[in-house]
Amino acid sequence: MLSLRRQADPMQERLGERAGLDRRTIGRIENGLAPATLDQLGAIARAIGVPLWRLVRDE
Repeated sequence: MLSLRRQADPMQERLGERAGLDRRTIGRIENGLAPATLDQLGAIARAIGVPLWRLVRDE
């Protein structure tokens, strides 16, 4: 997810605003400190303009 987010916009704060999530939440999810809900992942995927499967595929 981190590389996709950085390609779309390097700022966690802007992604958080577009996804309706707090910047700290984005950071915790990206760093593996908090699990993401399906709703959060869907919001993040829409905010960066990728299908949800791109966030959760095994890289």
